[in-house]
Amino acid sequence: MTTEIIQNNKLVSLHITIRNLEGDILETTEGFLPMLYIHGHAQIPVGFEQALTGKQTGEKVEARVEPEYGYGQRDEALLQTLPRALLDEATDLQVGMQITAETEDGPVPVRIVALDDATITVDGNHTYAGQTLLFSAEVRNVRDATAQELAEGPDV
Repeated sequence: MTTEIIQNNKLVSLHITIRNLEGDILETTEGFLPMLYIHGHAQIPVGFEQALTGKQTGEKVEARVEPEYGYGQRDEALLQTLPRALLDEATDLQVGMQITAETEDGPVPVRIVALDDATITVDGNHTYAGQTLLFSAEVRNVRDATAQELAEGPDV
């Protein structure tokens, strides 16, 4: 069995845990299926991808990723309060729910951060925007991505 090295166009399977600077777990795949991504295709934050480059199956990786190499800085212009009447009244809206906003540039995922009877406030920033994050990972498998995976992304 040959050991594959993480580099561009490799399909990588890994278990990952993301923590904030206080050590709180924000996300983890432990106890679930490993995460899949294609290296070099901007499917994970660039700072974490750089830390994984050159690693191989079985290796563990720890990376501190600053916002500019993670999910970006917060952009307060992406926080908007809109009339609630713009949304489908049948939808049971709740704070924290992710919905899709139709924009001039096409559909964009936004998160509801506040709502009342008249308005809804949505945030288009990534949940982790502006945060320095601690990534821990164990590389489970590395192989060449197939042509279909390169065209369509990994089948999760």
